[in-house]
Amino acid sequence: MDRTLAQEPVEGEIALVIDYVPGQSKALDVLGGAMALISSIDALDAALLSSISTELEPVSILNDVQHSSLKILLARVLKALPDDHLGGLEWKKWIGGLLVKGKYALLQKLDADAPAIEAELRKLEPEYRAAPSLIGYDLPKVKSVQTALRGVSRARASLGTQKVIVQTEFGDIILGGEAGDEPEISNGEVVTVLTNRGREFLKVRYPDMLGQAQWTVMRNGRTTRVELLHKGWLDTYHARAFTILPGDSLDCSFEESVGYDGQQNEVERKLTIIEVHGVVSPPTQTRLPL
Repeated sequence: MDRTLAQEPVEGEIALVIDYVPGQSKALDVLGGAMALISSIDALDAALLSSISTELEPVSILNDVQHSSLKILLARVLKALPDDHLGGLEWKKWIGGLLVKGKYALLQKLDADAPAIEAELRKLEPEYRAAPSLIGYDLPKVKSVQTALRGVSRARASLGTQKVIVQTEFGDIILGGEAGDEPEISNGEVVTVLTNRGREFLKVRYPDMLGQAQWTVMRNGRTTRVELLHKGWLDTYHARAFTILPGDSLDCSFEESVGYDGQQNEVERKLTIIEVHGVVSPPTQTRLPL
């Protein structure tokens, strides 16, 4: 049975305000930047909804355009709903409020490190748990949200020195930020992804000295490649504020994603370090003086 709806409006409106100089600003620069921002904010909404259902596709709808500054009023619809019972009024109010609160919190963190993003998501956890008539949802993955925020940062950077404001019912946000890394592309074989979070000691086998955030650790007796997203800690390490010796372990919070195909066979496993709380040396090891 086809359960896809052409579009389903949800509550919650935001406005994008872009200052420009009348008679001097290039139209393509202003309008192209506005389009990039709208697309990147749609991607942020998709990240916020990814833990609810991968079928949900948020799209911005143009409510109004005002001038002096370019002010674009955007409503939100979902192009697909996964289950018939999710189309109720209460659910649409809840999801609209979730998206506005999520954007308000996270758009202020465009250049934030992974631990800061996770902290903001934790503040949103009551919203995810409060879905009407349902048992609630888990938080989205930190990496998905971080990738979306980098997209917003790139879009904002395309507007140069022009002032950009996002207006929400919770307050205004002046967007800053710089271009980030390109998002990773999935191999397309994964049908289901399960995410685990926790805190472990991961023994370092090969630290990354080149600044690519790719480390090799020992986990469950196996060599495992990890991506380390704690930029502040990495910057301190690469500045040689301390050393990592053979046998040292990272006391860290992690996020592990396991991908399965349609037959529930494991296709991929990715381990990401969100925050490093400290470096622990073996009891018999003498650390070199810093």
